[in-house]
Amino acid sequence: MVILGLDISSRSTATVAIPLSWDGVWSRVEWLLCGQPLPRGASDLARAQRTEHIARAIVEFARRKGGTVAFIESYGFNQNTSAHTLAEVAGVVRLELVRAGIEIHTAQMSTARKLLLGKIPVGKKLPSGKREKGVAKLAVYETLTAMGARLPAGTPGMDVADAIVAANFGLERLGGYAFAQVPAGGKAA
Repeated sequence: MVILGLDISSRSTATVAIPLSWDGVWSRVEWLLCGQPLPRGASDLARAQRTEHIARAIVEFARRKGGTVAFIESYGFNQNTSAHTLAEVAGVVRLELVRAGIEIHTAQMSTARKLLLGKIPVGKKLPSGKREKGVAKLAVYETLTAMGARLPAGTPGMDVADAIVAANFGLERLGGYAFAQVPAGGKAA
């Protein structure tokens, strides 16, 4: 059985394929990045074609790798992205995965990150009262690369890292080889 992990966005969707019995061997983890930015004011047709391209690329990748179950990152609507665009892309991807016979599940990323990291780091408080963004994503990326994962640099690498976290969540749920940290003084996620 091969588990898929997805971090969906319109600009850079990351999909990973990890065998249930991968035993922590990073060379057995394969990934795909797809998506593209569109110019401001892009037509509805261009947006629909981008969504179709992303969904097709993911399904083709899943078929090539033998993916049977997908764990999809929960929506991150608090980010500086258009919620409707994310929902459009994710909805089409989910539909096409189901049409391809792939079982789909949502990976709640706070739970998935806590499973990997033991606790979710938070950014320092800014003068505005808000917290620094991206701290958990960076911690995931750094943790996975320290474990030997070969990830692209920058934002694409963090997208792949989040797809791995979604897959790791699925691996743990399905009894496969998964990374899990027990938080100090507590129980696993």
